[in-house]
Amino acid sequence: MKMLVAFLASDSELLESHILNKAAAWAAGDSNPMIHTEVVFVDREGEDGIVGRSCSIHYGGQVFLEQKRFSRSQWRFRSVSATPAQVQAAFKFCNDHVGEGFNKMGYFMQPFSSSRMSSDTWFCSEIVAGALNAAGVKVAPSLHPNDLFKAVAEMTSPDCPRDMSNMKF
Repeated sequence: MKMLVAFLASDSELLESHILNKAAAWAAGDSNPMIHTEVVFVDREGEDGIVGRSCSIHYGGQVFLEQKRFSRSQWRFRSVSATPAQVQAAFKFCNDHVGEGFNKMGYFMQPFSSSRMSSDTWFCSEIVAGALNAAGVKVAPSLHPNDLFKAVAEMTSPDCPRDMSNMKF
């Protein structure tokens, strides 16, 4: 099973036009930063996108691990080089935390503190970092999604180009 980390940029059409999304983009300090992330355990890939079990959490929600289809045009993917045992460890980590709540304190304090403020609540990049750490991919446990995107850039490879029409060889 292949494991990807999927990111949504602040300009994604999939994101609500909401004050929290705007605040997350502002807190990143970059132009068009990543403001949401999920870890994807890929079942199949095709021209229309990727299908797999995804683990993450949305504001005010609970950690989920559910089947989902990902559009190549909206998401940015990073491929994690991991053994089957490492992928299974990440999957188990996600499964063990399904149903846990949203870490509001950590979410709002994240720009000022990089420490985890809870052991059983999460925001999106914390649950993804937890899964990566369970797989042996060492990242800080509490990062803004854009900082996680930068942190995994050296340890992963781009996957599923968004638009291959501009590629030149």
